[in-house]
Amino acid sequence: MSSHAPPSLGHSTSTLSNADPQAQPNHNANDPGITNLFPRLWRCSTTDNNLSLYGFRRFKTSHLLNLRFLEEEVAELDHKIYQAGLSLGLEPTPSDRLGLRHSKIDANAPRMDDTIHTELVLQLRSTMKEYDDALTSFSQIMAMETFSLLDDGQQASVRTDLSAYGIYKTRLVRVDVEPRRKQDPLQRLIHKFLRRFRYWRMSFRVDNIEDVSRSPATSHQWSYQNSANIAVIAGRILCSVAVTAFLVAPLIILSYQSSKKVQLVTISVFLVTLSLLVSVGMKTSNLETMAVSAAYAAVLSVFVSNGLGPTMR
Repeated sequence: MSSHAPPSLGHSTSTLSNADPQAQPNHNANDPGITNLFPRLWRCSTTDNNLSLYGFRRFKTSHLLNLRFLEEEVAELDHKIYQAGLSLGLEPTPSDRLGLRHSKIDANAPRMDDTIHTELVLQLRSTMKEYDDALTSFSQIMAMETFSLLDDGQQASVRTDLSAYGIYKTRLVRVDVEPRRKQDPLQRLIHKFLRRFRYWRMSFRVDNIEDVSRSPATSHQWSYQNSANIAVIAGRILCSVAVTAFLVAPLIILSYQSSKKVQLVTISVFLVTLSLLVSVGMKTSNLETMAVSAAYAAVLSVFVSNGLGPTMR
């Protein structure tokens, strides 16, 4: 019976020590990669600047590639299901919304019994869930507020694998800002201009981010710039100036015009111009464009009807 006794603790320990080290991961061992990485991650996680604290890479291309792979997997399953359904030889519905009358059956299409089985159903469920979750997640990520890596000096200074242009093109997302329900084209244009201007200014100082990270003046070379907030403020100022101009300019013109035809032409020109700018430039809905145009026309009509022209004084 002693020959069948379980091995002692010392014996089992010696046996494990002689086994393959790769099969026994030691989570308590020091990993040089993690040890070297921790100081940088700690600085980013405890910094006072919101760009470094809440800015993360979105990996747009990797997300899209993952979606394409999942799309191909779903398409393959979908093709099998359609071929199985067409092999039944059923008459399509009168409306034929799916266009089954024009669908083709593969020459070597397997029988329905060989295609539709429990394994296919389970595979379809898991793949569709991955695909739907990936689509939803990517849509949410793309709706998040973005900024250029160039705006974040702390994270840009450690990206030695990127050139200055690569840093300028790399986008990070802000996890502390609400997703954009609707993007203002004017603010987006200003934001893009600020990024280009910052890159143009930085390109005269350095050619590669690795040169900056080795420079003792890194903190001065790569400062922080919250381009999104600047774009919001500048966009509101420009919008206020434009609205004021569209209100004051026609009123000044109408004040010196006694002809009703000239007044009507002036009102029509400004009304059409404002409607086009709001509809095309601001990408508003048709209802919003109608509301803005009606309100603007009402203001100008009231001015004319009050008789403030030279002939009415």
